[in-house]
Amino acid sequence: MFTLLLTMAFSADAADSSYYDEEYRPQYHFTPEANWMNDPNGMVYYAGEYHLFYQYHPYGLQWGPMHWGHAVSKDLVTWEHLPVALYPDEKGTIFSGSAVVDKNNTSGFQTGKEKPLVAIYTQDREGHQVQSIAYSNDKGRTWTKYAGNPAIPNPGKKDFRDPKVFWYEKEKKWVMVLAAGDRILMYTSKNLKQWAYASEFGQGQGSHGGVWECPDLFELPVDGKPNQKKWVLQVSVGNGAVSGGSGMQYFVGDFDGTHFKNENPSDKVLWTDYGRDFYAAVSWSDIPSRDGRRLWLGWMSNWQYANDVPTSPWRSTTSIPRELKLKALTEGVRVIQTPVKELEAIRGTSKKWKNLSISPASHNVLSGLSGDAYEINAEFKVSPGSAAEFGFKVRTGEKQFTKVGYDRRNGKLFVDRSKSGNVTFNPAFDTGKETAPLKPVNGKVKMRIFVDRSSVEVFGNDGQQVITDVILPDRSSKGLELYAANGDVKIKSLRIHPLKKVWGTSPFMSNVTGWTTVNGTWTDTIEGKQGRSDGDSFILSSASGSDFTYESDITIKDGNGRGAGALMFRSDKDAKNGYLANVDAKHDLVKFFKFENGVASVIAEYKTPIDVNKKYHLKTKANGNRFTIYLDDRLVIDTNDSTFSEGQFGLNVWDATAVFQNVNKES
Repeated sequence: MFTLLLTMAFSADAADSSYYDEEYRPQYHFTPEANWMNDPNGMVYYAGEYHLFYQYHPYGLQWGPMHWGHAVSKDLVTWEHLPVALYPDEKGTIFSGSAVVDKNNTSGFQTGKEKPLVAIYTQDREGHQVQSIAYSNDKGRTWTKYAGNPAIPNPGKKDFRDPKVFWYEKEKKWVMVLAAGDRILMYTSKNLKQWAYASEFGQGQGSHGGVWECPDLFELPVDGKPNQKKWVLQVSVGNGAVSGGSGMQYFVGDFDGTHFKNENPSDKVLWTDYGRDFYAAVSWSDIPSRDGRRLWLGWMSNWQYANDVPTSPWRSTTSIPRELKLKALTEGVRVIQTPVKELEAIRGTSKKWKNLSISPASHNVLSGLSGDAYEINAEFKVSPGSAAEFGFKVRTGEKQFTKVGYDRRNGKLFVDRSKSGNVTFNPAFDTGKETAPLKPVNGKVKMRIFVDRSSVEVFGNDGQQVITDVILPDRSSKGLELYAANGDVKIKSLRIHPLKKVWGTSPFMSNVTGWTTVNGTWTDTIEGKQGRSDGDSFILSSASGSDFTYESDITIKDGNGRGAGALMFRSDKDAKNGYLANVDAKHDLVKFFKFENGVASVIAEYKTPIDVNKKYHLKTKANGNRFTIYLDDRLVIDTNDSTFSEGQFGLNVWDATAVFQNVNKES
């Protein structure tokens, strides 16, 4: 029964089985519907919604001109995609930043009953970086850029970015932490528009293996004691992190409204995560005091190979949301991270064991389990005579597994993804084992492991150490094993929870079904079915016809090519032969043409301006040899051709990114 729950209970409805079901697509992590994503931005809570903005390239699978993508959630688990929030302008592309609720309207931006949300972000124009602001008076749905941008001009620094802003109640002012090279600069403001330089932190402190990015500064109680608080400064490091490439470090100390002072030795590096794939994490602003948690998530990738991870039509994911706390340990006060409690809502029927004994010769007690999205909670009893190594092999299959284990002799938690699946797409990806120092607590080692289709997140001893790694196993690699090496190990308790898919129905609206990609990149998005190609790209439905009306809303997106989007009809199964009617933004045309053995020839065309990012309604009526084509219900082409009499319906994109919505046919 449990096997069935793991493998079957959480598939989408049959009509939407392809939505968020591509190879490697996470089932409960946040990913954009399509295209490139990196740093989380603008994390703010307002009116019952957690806002997640993110670095986004809407027209490609690699880093490019940055926008702010946008999604909201009421529970940190299920997300609603919203339109792009911030687009590049004459001052530059939209780099990372933060957002706050201006509760006291210090900015003067409020126009109605809603409190203004104010976004503070970096703009980059050919390497010249400044800080700008924008505001929203409708719960973050639309944004107006401040007429006085930039709010902070560049003071002559090459790297000058990623502002994180918070309200410092003690002095009734706003504080900004900003990354500049391998330093953190601090600014203060009374109104979010005019900023004064306050101080600098970083010289001789921590890791300087790469440029510093995406800082965050916040106060937390130690061991939950409200009268004993310390400040935490989190800093992402572009290179030279503990497991190689990019990663995150943090500092614990004091902040007086102007200066931050690190309480640890200056050469002591405290790593936030010991995996290869946790970067640019920033916390949510304005979590209600009745909640009281400090919540964040990070970008689950590494700049050494981020542009090459073999996923499509999207690239990159965020970590699960985590709660941050401070805990006093023998070595000092340290940050601990734990998965948010809201994730418990997507658990399926669990399987539990107690007092197991595992040896190298043990039969795999988990051999009946199968799945690609689940949570493991295990508590091992550790003694000097215990196995030298023990743990789990997750996502096992034909010569594939990811090992999550504990090295008792060296006191280290580890993840080994060297045999996890596709590890050859970039030489920096396969670097063997990532380890984190972890001592048993009262003779026990706890592992809490979150497995998804392309990731593992491991929390050791209630979040004292964390390892986050991307993995790329075959879809069929769904096995799970317990193992022990060089001795036996006892498991006090073990619980495994299958985790449900959080993505629901496709937002693509059409009465035409059975869509199959012929070539190019196609996916369903909130704007409709999106196609992208540097040349011709086709997707065909299973429906066919001879005489009909076939129509769609079509938008050619700004970005690569500014080409065309087309309705295809009377097509063969390979899209080598058939008719097409398109809107062409490159040549300002509505065009009716045909492919014969893959060679295009124009039948008729109509000259008219076709703008990018504007929605057009294109309709074709086919009656025998006669074809009439309408643009926004205006007849623009009336012509005859007898080459093809019947065939399939489809869509085409040429040298562009285009979206099709309300794709319908009538016989």
